[in-house]
Amino acid sequence: MRVNKWGVGVMLAAAVVLTGCSAGSEKPADEKPAAGAEETTAPESDCPELSDGATVDGAALGACITEAMTDTAGYAAKTSILGMDTTARYNPGTDAVETITPMGSLIVIGDDAWVKSATSEWQVADPNSSDPIIAALSSGAQTAADTDPATAAGALTGEFTVTGTGTRLGQDVYLLSGTSEAQGVAVDVVFEVTSDYVVLATTGTTEAAGQTVETSLEITEWDAEQDIVAPL
Repeated sequence: MRVNKWGVGVMLAAAVVLTGCSAGSEKPADEKPAAGAEETTAPESDCPELSDGATVDGAALGACITEAMTDTAGYAAKTSILGMDTTARYNPGTDAVETITPMGSLIVIGDDAWVKSATSEWQVADPNSSDPIIAALSSGAQTAADTDPATAAGALTGEFTVTGTGTRLGQDVYLLSGTSEAQGVAVDVVFEVTSDYVVLATTGTTEAAGQTVETSLEITEWDAEQDIVAPL
């Protein structure tokens, strides 16, 4: 895959993930909420309790997700964007993100960022690097925090409706469907959200340059501190 196409994919990924993309449920949606799901209280805020058929404003939904997902030791996720699979780890407490893609890896801790291509060693991020892959990874490092579901949720717009339930990581989840907009791009999104607004998976679909762009995200490890350290 050419570097320029990969760079376009990263930008599209950012636009889609900013609206919060999510992977399909592990079991078909039910007509009614899963047993016991309604008995769990929502976060201590104005977040409403979720129920079958309920509608939630996108901005309010985003605020509830951010609140719920920031209060965790850390988590890991896998994503698929334009057929490109990546893995990521997040530590909200240390403002740390690590992302591994087929083209290379990046680590961001606070204001510091490092990158490495599939054939290079770790180096300080440099968006102006003469190496196009290093430059692309470095540009990605500048917006890596925006791919964190807890941060990305803050850009949600529109309305979302509870359309069913499922299970994810052993927890009951509600399926919230809606259309959000990021930088003028409309994205159809389905969230898998626990009753206390933790997003465990998302799927997003949009059209860009005549092409259907599908994105999925799945949390693979939740509330576990990730070992993200500076490589240099």
